[in-house]
Amino acid sequence: DQFDNLDKHTQWGIDFLEKYAKFVKERIEIEQNYAKQLRNLVKKYCPKRSSKDEEPRFTSCIAFFNILNELNDYAGQREVVAEEMGHRVYGELMRYSHDLKTERKMHLQEGRKAQQYLDMCWKQMDNSKKKFERECREAEKAQQSYERLDNDTNATKADVEKAKQQLNLRTHMADENKNEYAAQLQNFNGEQHKHYYIVIPQIYKQLQEMDERRTIKLSECYRGFADSERKVIPIISKCLEGMILAAKSVDEHRDSQLVIDCFKSGFEPPGDFPFEDYSQNIYRTISDGTISTPKQEGMRIDSKTTVGKAKGKLWLFGKKPKPQSPPLTPTSLYTSSTPNGSQYPIFSIE
Repeated sequence: DQFDNLDKHTQWGIDFLEKYAKFVKERIEIEQNYAKQLRNLVKKYCPKRSSKDEEPRFTSCIAFFNILNELNDYAGQREVVAEEMGHRVYGELMRYSHDLKTERKMHLQEGRKAQQYLDMCWKQMDNSKKKFERECREAEKAQQSYERLDNDTNATKADVEKAKQQLNLRTHMADENKNEYAAQLQNFNGEQHKHYYIVIPQIYKQLQEMDERRTIKLSECYRGFADSERKVIPIISKCLEGMILAAKSVDEHRDSQLVIDCFKSGFEPPGDFPFEDYSQNIYRTISDGTISTPKQEGMRIDSKTTVGKAKGKLWLFGKKPKPQSPPLTPTSLYTSSTPNGSQYPIFSIE
């Protein structure tokens, strides 16, 4: 008698199955998008090896590119997870949901047919019962009419005989309807017993088995949902181990040696610069007490004369460069007065 409630429960079971299938589908989309973004990230940071000269040489760069390769393999494993979930879980759920709907519809149709057949038997029994009741009332009326005419001294014999025949007819009709009602009642009771003890329990049992198979299928899909990722865990672990090995392969001394080998010139370091003393003439001028340029003795030639005469003359490797005198700063020149009032400049040694 809980056919409607079982109808609602089995429909809820199918809705829950499809809800879980939708959940798996969204998880698959997340895995696919995750793998796609990882591949795009690897592609963005991978070097464009147009020539062998651009290949990485430093261990830190090589390690990073090895990590990118491992990450690319990791993205491939996420795609494997999505594919496994799609075939083993989502696809299986959608196929099973379609079969489950068909089976449920068939069982419910059988239950409705059984209920409709029982309702038809009940209507036939009820109609025969009402007809028998009606005929009984007509027979009672005919009997009362016959008794009244039979006790009436003024009634003719023909009227009494007619009333008697009518009573016999109604009594016969009541007996026939009684037998029909009894047959319909017996048939209905048999069909009702069969309905509640055989037909409906069998249909309910089929619905129960169907619902239990749905629960088992959900359990299998739950397990498959986890197994899809557990299968790739060893490969993912290898990818992570490869990243760790790449990190351990970084050698700072080797990278430093590569820089040294790349940029060393092979030339000897430059020697020390000699000291050039430009203060000899200054000290000599101060000791003579005059600012005029002293004449050089012996082989010494006046620098002004030498420079003037040397103009235009070529040396062995070109023109002789002009001598540079150190610049004079305002703070380097001071004047001092002598006792006789004359002034002479004093140069600092800076």
